[in-house]
Amino acid sequence: MKATDAPDEVGVIWIDARHAAVVRWDDEPVLEWIESGVPQRRKAVGAVRRGPARPYGGGRVGGHGTENRHLGEMRRYFSDVAEKVADLSHVEISGRGQAHQEFADLLQRLAEKANDGLTVSVRPLARRPSERQLAARLRQLAGRQLPRRTAGPYQPPPTDRDASGRVRRKTRDDLRNRRPRHLPEQEEIDLEVEMMLAGDHPVW
Repeated sequence: MKATDAPDEVGVIWIDARHAAVVRWDDEPVLEWIESGVPQRRKAVGAVRRGPARPYGGGRVGGHGTENRHLGEMRRYFSDVAEKVADLSHVEISGRGQAHQEFADLLQRLAEKANDGLTVSVRPLARRPSERQLAARLRQLAGRQLPRRTAGPYQPPPTDRDASGRVRRKTRDDLRNRRPRHLPEQEEIDLEVEMMLAGDHPVW
């Protein structure tokens, strides 16, 4: 996606089965956390009975009831997150595991059903980004990046190029010329005396 002139129409979501971070633009990136409240999925085996009539065991189907409740909670959780970005034109969804892909599929189906022109992109991530990284990603998508530092550890790109347009590599002379040439103490004294005699140096 290219940078847009309407940053308030772009959103970034990081989501997994436990919580989601929704980042929207309101003069600056604003982040909201949403807890899923979905309990961890557990496999319920039920009662297993064995006997001549059931040599391989029997009873309830493994996970029956628990699985349906888990799916229902996940659908409710996805719906709550989808409502936060219903009015946007583009949403980037990132995450790890399967939850972010399932949510992206659901959001795309809802957009097609409503015919509102929402575009959805997926960005798998191995680790959960920090809040500052999520805000920076929204700035990048919205074309509202902060200006780069020109002082301190950051150094601007070199502008000294040769005739072919390539960046000219610094030589030893360039590094040597960074500092002014240090004169011996006696030469400095002689130079100051000459300037005083010539009237170019103030006499205190």
